[in-house]
Amino acid sequence: MSILLARWLEPAAYGAFSTAYALFLLLGTLHTGLWTEPMLVYGSGRFREAFSAYQALLIRYHWRFGLLVFVAFLVLGGLFWSLKGRELALSFLGLSVAAPAVLYLWLVRRGAYVHLNPRLAALGGGLYLSLFLGLAGFLFRAQLLNGATAFLAMALASALAAEAIRWRLRGRASTQVAPSEVWALHWGYGRWALLAGAFSWTPEYLPLVALGGLKGLEAAGVFRAAYNLLMPVLHFQTALNALFFPLIARVLHQQGEMHARRWIPRVVLVHLAPASAYILLGLFAGSLAQWVYGGRYPEVASLFLWMLPLPFFAAFYNALEVWYRSLGCPQAVAMAYGVSAGVTVLGLAAISYWGVSGAVGLLLAAKAALVLVLSRRWARG
Repeated sequence: MSILLARWLEPAAYGAFSTAYALFLLLGTLHTGLWTEPMLVYGSGRFREAFSAYQALLIRYHWRFGLLVFVAFLVLGGLFWSLKGRELALSFLGLSVAAPAVLYLWLVRRGAYVHLNPRLAALGGGLYLSLFLGLAGFLFRAQLLNGATAFLAMALASALAAEAIRWRLRGRASTQVAPSEVWALHWGYGRWALLAGAFSWTPEYLPLVALGGLKGLEAAGVFRAAYNLLMPVLHFQTALNALFFPLIARVLHQQGEMHARRWIPRVVLVHLAPASAYILLGLFAGSLAQWVYGGRYPEVASLFLWMLPLPFFAAFYNALEVWYRSLGCPQAVAMAYGVSAGVTVLGLAAISYWGVSGAVGLLLAAKAALVLVLSRRWARG
């Protein structure tokens, strides 16, 4: 869908859409840190027998948070409109509706992984893709597609897909859970996961936001267009993480740390398999970029080649993240991402000098630093 939106929207509009979504993902780290990630740990262990009641409580908390998100993005959209930033204003106004719905889908979809049912998560993702694709295609043909309507289509697709997953996961909620206990556990775990999430957003999306501010929304659109080509393999690795996370947490809970530790090299190898296969696309980078974007972004082919190490970095830091998060040690991940974020902030001058190429180099340097820090900590045991 990101690729189609890059083809269908004007470069500045696509840059605005990508910038708004990047800022939404920063907010998403808060939601993931306090809701989704602790759910994967405690839903697989402590609340395994009362998961329906546990998830229902989390969803109630989610919608309270979603109301605050709606108001915040609505105000931000109005601010950009008053400053005559039409493209950014439209994107943030649409995002005010989309953000609560997308976060709801994230929370519900991860519930399928707690049940070790990735098939249901895949079906939910397929339903979301079909709905979003159909709605965006209709808007494009009706000449109504812009930053706002793209996000509204995302909102409707997310809400419908989430409800379909919840219907399939429905269960008895006769066993009650104490809200105070859930909040204490989630805050105790989530404050570190929240910090790690904010730090992880920095190397991933700060270059994109900085590009939009320093070099214009068109430059941000070019960067995102190149990154889109890597999204299939990176999303695949993220999905593997969502599967391995509750699995390792369950092994830790049932068999102990030494047995669970042996799983991590296997997790690395599983992540490396799609990364190794994906490198073959580099041989056809020029033809791929031409076919995907119809010649709209000629710089994408060379940028894609420079970005090819990213899935290999991801294989290592994803596996080590699974270990430390399952171990209930998110502070180790937060510290590693803090170093990576520091590299990003210190290197922002590269964007001023080299534009999109500088942003790509900065992204690679930050991810390499993340792998180095986590690997050294793992080696020390």
